[in-house]
Amino acid sequence: MKPILNAAREVFSWAKSQIPSGAELEIFMSEGRGRSVVWSEEKCEDTNQADGGGVGVRVILPGGRQGFAFTTRLDKEGVEKTALRAVQVAKFVPEDPYRKFAQRREHPAANGNTLVDESAFGQSVTAIQERLKAGEGRILKKYPFIKSILRAGFSEGTSETAIVSSSGIEESYSSTHSGLGVSCLSEKDGERQEGGFGLSVRFGKDLDWEKIFETSAQRTLALLGGKPIPSGKIPVVFDPTVACDFLSLISGAVCADSVQKGKSFFAGKLNQTVASGTVTVVDDGTLPNGLATAPVDDEGIPTQKTAVISNGTLSHFLYDTYASLKDKTASTGNASRAGFKSSPGSGTSNFYFAAGKIPRGKILKETKGLYLYDVMGLHMADPISGDFSVGAIGTWIENGEFKSGVRGITLAGNLLGLLKNIDAVGDDLQFFGSLGSPTIRVSEMTASGA
Repeated sequence: MKPILNAAREVFSWAKSQIPSGAELEIFMSEGRGRSVVWSEEKCEDTNQADGGGVGVRVILPGGRQGFAFTTRLDKEGVEKTALRAVQVAKFVPEDPYRKFAQRREHPAANGNTLVDESAFGQSVTAIQERLKAGEGRILKKYPFIKSILRAGFSEGTSETAIVSSSGIEESYSSTHSGLGVSCLSEKDGERQEGGFGLSVRFGKDLDWEKIFETSAQRTLALLGGKPIPSGKIPVVFDPTVACDFLSLISGAVCADSVQKGKSFFAGKLNQTVASGTVTVVDDGTLPNGLATAPVDDEGIPTQKTAVISNGTLSHFLYDTYASLKDKTASTGNASRAGFKSSPGSGTSNFYFAAGKIPRGKILKETKGLYLYDVMGLHMADPISGDFSVGAIGTWIENGEFKSGVRGITLAGNLLGLLKNIDAVGDDLQFFGSLGSPTIRVSEMTASGA
């Protein structure tokens, strides 16, 4: 198979023959291979392997009229038809002076990031099944109240991406990923609970299989015996996984296109205090071993590290080319798209709460309140006001000890208020996919329970 950049150049030449004089053209090509193995209740439930890829063709006619079309056909005829469709779409789109392709930038000095795990696909399916079976056996033997492993799934994949445009961009890179997730069923005194845990990483060696199985079991067991607590205002310690759930809402709010559309609770707050001074939030497309690390964004602009919130102050939004032109600033290398089937917008890369200096154990020992394991309904939060109301599951904590399970309560508040009430940030930064957080404590939240 041809190197993907050479293939993208050829596709560019085919598409270019179909667009009118004065128009601009961009080719976004991706190819990938993935496989998964799912183990459930002492048997292999599913194995799957798939290859795929395609090309997104973006055309900008004079005046900034953009058309987009995609295809999974990589032959000359298929590409030419796709380019013609993109041109036809563009003819019916209003002019937009900000709609331009990214201009080529020189790369900064090499950061030494390696994105490809050479050991990917090195295990046989049988070997993976045996590892999943062994993990299940250990948990069922060690924890009598764990009744079954509902699902243990391993996945891995490789991908290649290339971007070629008439503005002079010619970029390509390859990457890999691996993931393992485990969900358990616990039962005690007639009560049944489900829980789980999982990780996605760049390199398979960074998946600690035993720890993932253990963490899944322990989280599931912690849910047994959960009861509501009295309503009131209480300190809440966020497990890093839950902090990342809230961080996903913040990630959308700091994207410049959301701000420009008035769909962000950060609108109008640039350079203002939006969080406590203990809070720094970073987006870093150059992070070593980061799952979203890449040499360039999805328009071919070199990625970078951007402090979005610096010691409580909202210092930057995240830009792709279009949003940056509207705000008369520069792209931060944050163009993002859902593969070759979409055109780009602004998005995050590796997005995280920066680690603090307080040991996790110290935060737990100094807190009498709720340790939050999981929330339900966070997707219903209002992106404009930042208001939320979620069901919560956790454990009551005192003097560093988990005392009793808590469930059947609601936590309500506002994301800006939550950020301003963070009074402790741990030193245990962990990543779950492309989102990361240490243990954090919010000094006060409103709980509705018994």
